[in-house]
Amino acid sequence: MHVDGEILDKKFIPKGDAIFRDGDPGEAAYLIESGTMGIFKTVEGEEIQLATMSDGELLGEMAIIDGFARMAHAIALEDSVVVTIPRAGIDAMLAKQNPLIKTLIQILVDNLRNVHEIYMKRPRSVHDFLNAIDFHAGGLTRNLEHNKGADPTGEGFERLKQIEKQLEGLRDQFNAYRDRRTDVLDEDGEKKQ
Repeated sequence: MHVDGEILDKKFIPKGDAIFRDGDPGEAAYLIESGTMGIFKTVEGEEIQLATMSDGELLGEMAIIDGFARMAHAIALEDSVVVTIPRAGIDAMLAKQNPLIKTLIQILVDNLRNVHEIYMKRPRSVHDFLNAIDFHAGGLTRNLEHNKGADPTGEGFERLKQIEKQLEGLRDQFNAYRDRRTDVLDEDGEKKQ
């Protein structure tokens, strides 16, 4: 098999072995010829499976398109065979494309990375969940303020006020509680740096 003159190698990946790890440079993408691969991210010691990929699917492409380090790791969930597509082959193919196509591909990769970051912001501690409720209740309040027709009786606003009071009580109740996990959200629902 060839990609723009580059000969592609096949690799056998035994069950449990990694093709790449989070933080590795993106030197190649991988086409699964047979088997199943899991895409994982370790967050505060917890292994989260982001995807399961199998025959005919491509993985590891984002890092070779945008040049950033890998943002997850790929582990063989069963004995697998992958075709290695080196960066040089992809770069040569992209160089032949219309600049608009290259820009669209870059936008898609950027959007996927952003979605990944948003997913990683999910609440992890009691305080994060309370902050998330507060953030979303505030968003709903702002939405109702701009869309008066959605809450013509004002009952929605009244219920949101009740939620705010209940939330204050929950914060007081859990104020002294120290979750084993680190908070990742501040009180505005934004990820801490």
